Amino acid sequence: MPTDPMADLEAADAMDVLETWWPGPCPSECHCLEPVEDAFPRSSSAATDVDWSRRSSTAAAAADLAGDLSEVATLAVVDAGRPADIPIALGWAGMCNYRDRDLVGLCAVLRSWEERFGAMLVAMTFSTLVLAVAHPPRSQADAERVAAEHFAFCPDQQDPQNGIVYTPRTYGRTIRGASRWRFWWD
Repeated sequence: MPTDPMADLEAADAMDVLETWWPGPCPSECHCLEPVEDAFPRSSSAATDVDWSRRSSTAAAAADLAGDLSEVATLAVVDAGRPADIPIALGWAGMCNYRDRDLVGLCAVLRSWEERFGAMLVAMTFSTLVLAVAHPPRSQADAERVAAEHFAFCPDQQDPQNGIVYTPRTYGRTIRGASRWRFWWD
């Protein structure tokens, strides 16, 4: 943890973080029909004209998901400026199996998704984050670009260990229009 994590967070660039964390390319023994690219497919649409993080539709989506999770989750009050900052405020250790990951980078990406998609952190466990997404990608091309971001953010998204190994195209289909994103680090 840096001495002043919030200052480091303010200076962090989400796309730079994702580029550093990019898992590509596919290993040489991979025989998939849609190999992962060598370089992170940096999105040219990373910045949008609309900041969805402060919109009422974003808060409503988060409240709806929190209500859905109320049977299995406990309410917590955390001293953080915004939901994306909660992991760093708590010193969350959910990415412990990925020593190359840090909370500053994680929160920088969460801030970017808050602003670009209204994706608000609603629940977290020992190794899981759940986000309510008010404005998910609607086109398949946009969903595939976001899928690459998800793979860089959480490598276990690509292989959830349920017999399915996702490509950006197949995973993009699962998040296109999805109102919930779940990330789990094994």
